[in-house]
Amino acid sequence: MIGDTARIEHDLFGIAARLRAIDEGYFVVYDRRKCAFEVHNSRQRGSTLALSVPYPRLDARTVTLVRKTRAENAKRLFEEMERENERRQHRQEKETIERLCGAIDAAQKGERG
Repeated sequence: MIGDTARIEHDLFGIAARLRAIDEGYFVVYDRRKCAFEVHNSRQRGSTLALSVPYPRLDARTVTLVRKTRAENAKRLFEEMERENERRQHRQEKETIERLCGAIDAAQKGERG
């Protein structure tokens, strides 16, 4: 245990061990101040923090997230994020156009009535 953090060596679902199987540098820390898990990698330069686990507990989603965000997957991950951003932007533009058309139709009906 280091300050407000505790290194997790063993957990119910064996997530810490599964992460070490992906890369021996991975280790899991629980931050008591944040009430959150973090995945670190001792092989990283600078800070060892690889990611903060966005889930309240360690489970298979953590392993999936770590695999997805590994450096060798960065290009694919950025491309996926770009595609998703484009889809969201297109959807927002379409919804805005539909709202404007609806407002114009309502205004025209008001002029006629």
